[in-house]
Amino acid sequence: MGNWFCDKKSVENRGLIFGLWTCHQYMGDITAAICTAIVLGAGLPYWWALFIPAVCNFSWGFLTMRLIPDPADMGIITPEVRIRMEKLAAKRAEQGSHVVDEGPAPITYMNALRIPMVAQYAFAFGFFKLTNYVLFFWLPYFLGKHFDPVTANLIASLYSVGMMPGGIIVGVVSDLFGGRRASVIGVFMSLLFVFLFIFSQKSEELTAIPLLVMLGIMGILVGGPNNIITSAVAADLASHPSVRGNNKSLGTVTGLINGCGSITASIGLLAVGPLQSAFGWSSVWLFPHGMHLHWNSSHGFKD
Repeated sequence: MGNWFCDKKSVENRGLIFGLWTCHQYMGDITAAICTAIVLGAGLPYWWALFIPAVCNFSWGFLTMRLIPDPADMGIITPEVRIRMEKLAAKRAEQGSHVVDEGPAPITYMNALRIPMVAQYAFAFGFFKLTNYVLFFWLPYFLGKHFDPVTANLIASLYSVGMMPGGIIVGVVSDLFGGRRASVIGVFMSLLFVFLFIFSQKSEELTAIPLLVMLGIMGILVGGPNNIITSAVAADLASHPSVRGNNKSLGTVTGLINGCGSITASIGLLAVGPLQSAFGWSSVWLFPHGMHLHWNSSHGFKD
């Protein structure tokens, strides 16, 4: 995506482009949830709920491997390719015409961390991702205590449904404000703070319809920042002048932010079970509430 959508117009609309693109992961979540509901409702063995998504994932992975990653392979000259060609011409002038274009060398993690704001996002994103993981992984189990498995699965899927428009909304609004994504993310996180507190106090009292509405809204508030940080924000950071022309920097920056977030979130998830056993479900939803406060305190980002 970063290789192909790098012209001036695409950069101006980067939030919208990446907001739309990040919907794919939630389409997978929703499809898997519906598939599971159908399998359970039909009385089929549970392994069909694993086998069908696995086949779909393998097929789509094969298709993805057939895509062309570098526009230069097709003779298309994008701004990034032009910068790379200029660097190649300068290198040939110094070392001779035998130098060939082997593409940019991947940047190291240390070089990626030297890009301004990458380290801050990599650290703080973990606390936000923990909020997402607690809701995503524990909602079906929690809802299963109050509804039948099929209904619980469908209600939980509304959280993923909400995450799709969330990324698009944050992307479009941040584009309208000239790429000021941190400001828009801050507004979404402030609203999420309120909804997490309400959910922690009323989650066991709500009926199906209020739960659907609240989870849909929370999905929007979580999905917006989550989608944009790991796509448009990462693309913005990877466009820093120090790595311009290196179309492999985006993957490293995205992987660094996402990977650090996953490590922090996976460690934090270990506390959810003991919290629920000792203090009940309210504490489980207050836990990401506290992580949300930590996210805001470490979110010293500049637009």
